Amino acid sequence: MNNKLNIKELADILKTNKSLEFQYKNLHYQIFESSELGYCVNVYSSNDKDENGDYLDSNLVDGGVCTGSAKNAVEFLL
Repeated sequence: MNNKLNIKELADILKTNKSLEFQYKNLHYQIFESSELGYCVNVYSSNDKDENGDYLDSNLVDGGVCTGSAKNAVEFLL
């Protein structure tokens, strides 16, 4: 069995946990359910975090909001 997660599996994790973080090709990806609208999606150049466990804004490469489903958010990020 292939160890790589596919988009559906990532979307299922996102729906269950309300957030998802993973590393791919030296970038760090974060998706979390927004309290206002859809999902926030962010890409960071480093996994460095502050004392609260949040990624450092100085390492933000790209980000946005996806108003679709969990699957849409994963596809949007990738």
